[in-house]
Amino acid sequence: MSFAIIRMQKFKAPDVKGMQIHNYREKESHTNPDIDQNKTALNYDLLNDSKIEFSEAIQREIDERYTGQKTIRKDAVRLCEFVVTSDRDFFDKLSPEDEKRFFKESLSFLQERYGKENMLYGIVHRDEKTPHMHVGMVPITNDGKLAAKQFFGKKTELQQLQTKFHEHVTEKGFDLERGVSSDRKHIETQRLKALTAQEQVKALENELKQKQQEKQVLNKSIEDTQSRLSEVKKSLDKVPSFDDLQIKTKGGLFRSETIEMPARDFENIKALAQGSESLREENKLYKSHNFDLMGENANLKQQLAIVEKDREKFKRERDELRKENQKLEKKLSRTEKLLQKVHELYKRAGLEHVQSFERVLGFAKHQINKTLDVFKGDELFAKKDLSEDEVKGFNTSIRNSGGRVRESSNEQEREHGPEM
Repeated sequence: MSFAIIRMQKFKAPDVKGMQIHNYREKESHTNPDIDQNKTALNYDLLNDSKIEFSEAIQREIDERYTGQKTIRKDAVRLCEFVVTSDRDFFDKLSPEDEKRFFKESLSFLQERYGKENMLYGIVHRDEKTPHMHVGMVPITNDGKLAAKQFFGKKTELQQLQTKFHEHVTEKGFDLERGVSSDRKHIETQRLKALTAQEQVKALENELKQKQQEKQVLNKSIEDTQSRLSEVKKSLDKVPSFDDLQIKTKGGLFRSETIEMPARDFENIKALAQGSESLREENKLYKSHNFDLMGENANLKQQLAIVEKDREKFKRERDELRKENQKLEKKLSRTEKLLQKVHELYKRAGLEHVQSFERVLGFAKHQINKTLDVFKGDELFAKKDLSEDEVKGFNTSIRNSGGRVRESSNEQEREHGPEM
């Protein structure tokens, strides 16, 4: 039986750009092997006809609807994102129209529960092994506060969300069980977080690289400005001071007073005036570049701190995921050894018991393959390696799981859908 799965994760301002890059596939991902770029064109957004800038859209909602008196904190949660999905067995049974209807009903449920005006996007990814939808929410309350805590502060809220979501989709005709906590759900959640963290770190590193290039351009501009200032100063040093100029005054009384000076001195005065103007303009430009550089340096330090923080977070989540996978591998290894040992014991007990047991064993091996299909995308037990009675039990498990059995290479094989 398939489960109705819905998860929620909070993001602060520095994380928003990374989510946009991931959701819109703005850059090629080298960290998520599940993405098939040939199918990216099949992705769609239920709320927007074209791409939006997440940060700008969030800020626009805040500008229009935020009524709080205090300035919003820099570390405030600006985006809550839901992920809605199930397993491959569920989606394989749906027509394209019913699949889209499932996501539309899921979005409608979230709009009704948390406010239609708060929903920013509803992006469906069909280019990964299992279809799923990302729904972005700006957590603005009815009284105009940006407060994710008011929506999700209670520990029971996410449990109620899971229950109510299951009730909604089953009422709409989708045969699903309520999502439950298990090792499988935990590992899938950790895997999603790890991939998301990788995308965010990648985006921030690219942005940091761009800022460093801009800094180099500014430094070069400052060097050029300083060089020009030095040249102007050198030329002015060659011009005599005003005290050395030969100036004669003529006129007065009945006619306007005039000044007479050698042509060379007049040219020197012009050079002084032009040099003074050049110095003024160059000084203004230098101050402007210096101010910009100070701002860029501050931004670079802030971005670097964010990257390092996200990198450490990703490392912790990656290590946790590896531990969970190691535990699972040990469990599967013990299960395989136990099955083989029991099989041998039954064979020693007498042939009259082997036939019925081998059918049970085949049934169990298919169940194990179903679990592995979720985690690893492969099978531990190939049907071609089973005995005739094990194949019968194997096929029985396929039918009980809602799958179909077909003839292939003179033996019964399950018709698989795409992997998770």
